[in-house]
Amino acid sequence: MADQTYTAFWLGYEPSGPGEGPTLPQTPPYIDVLVLAFANLFPGNTTCQEFLQKANSGDSIRAGIAALRQSSPTLKIMLSIIGTPSPAVGWNTGITDPDAFGAWCADLAERWDLDGFDIDNEDLDSFPGDAFCKTVQGMRKAMPQALLTMDTYLFDRDSAVIKTLAPCLDGINTMSYFSHLDQMKTLVEQYSTVIPASKISIGVKSDKVGSITQGTSLADTAALSAWSPPAGTKRGMMLWNLSQDLQRVTGEPDGAWTRTIHANLP
Repeated sequence: MADQTYTAFWLGYEPSGPGEGPTLPQTPPYIDVLVLAFANLFPGNTTCQEFLQKANSGDSIRAGIAALRQSSPTLKIMLSIIGTPSPAVGWNTGITDPDAFGAWCADLAERWDLDGFDIDNEDLDSFPGDAFCKTVQGMRKAMPQALLTMDTYLFDRDSAVIKTLAPCLDGINTMSYFSHLDQMKTLVEQYSTVIPASKISIGVKSDKVGSITQGTSLADTAALSAWSPPAGTKRGMMLWNLSQDLQRVTGEPDGAWTRTIHANLP
């Protein structure tokens, strides 16, 4: 088993099963943290799980989680929450009662048998600030033992709130899949000035390299898996995503990115 943490996303809005990506019970046993994508922020300090269930029913997802609890008892299962374009509810200003939202998330975690939540704040209409910090702190207050992670790739936008939230967060996942290897390393080194390296996972994407597809090459994936910044050993690697690590999408054999991280992560 690797010393560092292997996080992978599974997309409920993509089909799974024969000829498609893996079903939840087919999650490789060496994955440490499985993140289900996505729930959406919703009015009233709540979330909506409809998008998560676009191609996989709620019953099948719950059954998959139950199966994983039996086959991989140490696996942590999280739900990623993203903003909503319509009705417009974003992470930066959309939560008006952090305590109520934290309580909603705690109840959701219990109902879906989740170990925590991934915060995917990609709202570009404004910078995250005090309201966002209070939202995450409300989640932590309501769920002292839950896993809480945050996705990020814009250091100038997110660095101040990450520094503030570092005690609340179990980790961050970088998402600069489209960058060159040296740029990705430099970004991690920047983040290590505001949060410990031990809380930073490097995100890579299983897809063709290019401005549209934004995939990370297998060579860069291997190099990043083996590397840690000068500030210390990183938390691990994050794969976006298991569901589309398919030859018809990436041009490489099915599972190529999934296996490359496993083979190179210390």
